[in-house]
Amino acid sequence: MAVLVAAVILLGGLVLVNLLLTTAIIRKLRTLGKASPPGGEVPAPGLAVGAEVPAFSALTVADTKVDSDGFAGERTLVGFFSTDCRHCLPKAPAFLATARDAAADGVRTLAVVVAGSEGPAKLLAALTDDVSVVVEDEGGAMADAFAISGFPVFFLVGPDATVAASGHEPERLLAASSRI
Repeated sequence: MAVLVAAVILLGGLVLVNLLLTTAIIRKLRTLGKASPPGGEVPAPGLAVGAEVPAFSALTVADTKVDSDGFAGERTLVGFFSTDCRHCLPKAPAFLATARDAAADGVRTLAVVVAGSEGPAKLLAALTDDVSVVVEDEGGAMADAFAISGFPVFFLVGPDATVAASGHEPERLLAASSRI
C-alpha cells in the first residue's frame, strides 16, 4: 500500500511540473505573438520604408555605371541575392517575373549579386539578360548603402530616391508601386 501511495504522489508531482512548464511556454508564445508585426510578415533586413538611399556607385556586369543619383525621377525595383544563400537561387525566377511586370509599368529593375564563398555564375545565369546586374563582394557599395543584413531581400525605390516598399517577396512590391 505504501508503494501505491508513493507512486500516486510522484505521478501527481510530475503532472504539476508538466502543467507549470506548459503554462510558461504558452505565456512565452503569447508575448512573441504580440511582438511580431501585423500580418505575420517579417520586416526586410535593410533600409526602412521612407529612408533615403545613401550615396553609392557601382558597375553592372555590362560595365554600366549605377549610382544613387540614377534613382531620382524613376521607380526602381532592386533585388539583393547572395551566392551563399540557399533561398536566393529559387527566388530568381519570381524576381524576373516581377521585373517583367514592373517594366510594363515603367519601373526599372536592378539585381545585386553578393559573391560569397561560391562564384556568382549560377545566379547570373538565373537572372538572364532581362535585368541589369551588379556583382560585388561582401561589404560592397550597394549592400552597404541599403544596409543589407539578410538575403534575399527586395526594395522598391521611389522617384524621390527613398524606399517605398521592401520585403522578401518581390511580387508584393508591385502593389506598392501602384501607390507611388
